[in-house]
Amino acid sequence: MEIFVQRIKASLAPVVSAVLRVYHPLRRAVDCWIRADGLRMSAAMSFYGILSLAPLLILLVAVLGWWLDRNYIETSLVSEIRGVIGAQGAQVVQQALSSAQKPSEGIAASLFAFLLLLSGATGVFAELQDAFERLWRQGSGEVPLQKWWYSASLRLRGIAYILAFGFLLLVSLAISTFLGLLSGWAGSYLAFEKIAWVINEVVSFGFCVALFVALMKMSSGPKPALRYLVMGSAAGAILFEVGKYLMAIYLSTAAVVSAYGAAGSLVVILMWTYFSSAVLLLSASVARAWSDEAIARAAGTAPVSVLPNQATSTQLS
Repeated sequence: MEIFVQRIKASLAPVVSAVLRVYHPLRRAVDCWIRADGLRMSAAMSFYGILSLAPLLILLVAVLGWWLDRNYIETSLVSEIRGVIGAQGAQVVQQALSSAQKPSEGIAASLFAFLLLLSGATGVFAELQDAFERLWRQGSGEVPLQKWWYSASLRLRGIAYILAFGFLLLVSLAISTFLGLLSGWAGSYLAFEKIAWVINEVVSFGFCVALFVALMKMSSGPKPALRYLVMGSAAGAILFEVGKYLMAIYLSTAAVVSAYGAAGSLVVILMWTYFSSAVLLLSASVARAWSDEAIARAAGTAPVSVLPNQATSTQLS
């Protein structure tokens, strides 16, 4: 009997070891996320996200308008958002795009309006970078810089965020258009709907991972190596895909939205922004936890919640 028990323990040892190697970094990631006030930072980003919604959409449409028709971009953008957050949130986006005013006449007035638009659109990204840096430096005792030029650099980084998001959205629209054409062509020959659904889910997951990696990679502060950012982004994308369906079920059954009447659509956007921000920050914590785990394993010590400097992270990449 003892021999049988020992064989079972020996056979289960690799499985238990693998589970623990995944569990411990995830637990440290959640602890780091909680200590860094992840929920509070997510609430701040949801507020900035609402303020930046209209100018961000206008700039995205303007950037994508270099390659595609403007009306097609607006229709596709609203359709993509409707597929993620539902009709009520898409209605807010549609109204924001429809109420966008044309630039004022005159060079000075147009330049001033563009600067205001750019400042509003990059506000949420500046707050996001500040949240990332708090996570990267959490537990190290280092305080992020607060100089005016540093805040200005965060705004400039926000432009890179907009361009990266526009590029990923352009790729997503191109793939969606291709799938639509392929589905229409092959629909009469074979059951393509299920295949298209699987491809669409894979593309959605890949888009989410690429977006999370881009947002974290372009942030300031001592970031983990790229492979750990990818691992954290994959974990965050899985959580987002699962939470997306749970959020849809919650919003369709709960009376949270209807209780706010005409402002219900705005509440939907706030809830989705809050949820997405929390998942993104948690994925950043997972990336840091995996980085700390790898560094501690290489050094033969217990992992600590202090991210190394950029040079050390680069050596592990």
